[in-house]
Amino acid sequence: MELAGKVALITGSGIRLGRAIALALAEKGCHLALHYNRSAEDAQEVALLARQAGVRADLFGADLSNPEAVETLSQQVQASFGHYDILINNAAVYLKGSGLDTSAEMLERQFRLNLFAPILLIRAFARQLPQDLMGKVVNISDAKTFRHQTDHFAYRLTKHAINEMTRMYALELAPRITVNAVAPGIMLPLAGFEHVDMQALGEKRVPLQRVGSPQIIAENVLHILAQDFMTGAILQVDGGENL
Repeated sequence: MELAGKVALITGSGIRLGRAIALALAEKGCHLALHYNRSAEDAQEVALLARQAGVRADLFGADLSNPEAVETLSQQVQASFGHYDILINNAAVYLKGSGLDTSAEMLERQFRLNLFAPILLIRAFARQLPQDLMGKVVNISDAKTFRHQTDHFAYRLTKHAINEMTRMYALELAPRITVNAVAPGIMLPLAGFEHVDMQALGEKRVPLQRVGSPQIIAENVLHILAQDFMTGAILQVDGGENL
């Protein structure tokens, strides 16, 4: 897909991976529908930088844990741009808790945002895309899904489900829409753990002895968007951590 002139909806676009992906798309000439929930100021900064790159960037606030807000978001983007060609499902919440420690509230919160919202957004994306156009979906998964551990129990479940959802939608929406996923490894310190020595962590846990970066994930998203013969793929980008 030639990105110049296309329109992409990126969820959670104001910070971390979403920010990097949005700015990488802007550099390729892609217009942006920038979703945010609590990071309005960050999203505004991303929009400013994108406009400086010469593309249109509109802001859309929504709490994606609310199914009605998900549907409204898609309608608002469609009304603003006419249609959108690319969907990047990036927004997620990451809560710590083993299987025994995970409450019903933690389960519901993470499944609503991490899984139900992407499902509903893909459905809305497919319905709004004109029949004569090709579309692309990229879901942000997690390399943690390639090994079983009991920490972040509900989060891991949602990302395992994202992988399966990716493959199932790839089958259902082919050949007009491709659906793929990127599974990042260690990229950034978790919120509240900014003090962690990321270089030391990478040397300890990653065969390539370093951590990744949001820019690396953005580059891999661009790689997927450039492919015409890839769908249902889960691209593992973790420096070999799970080998």
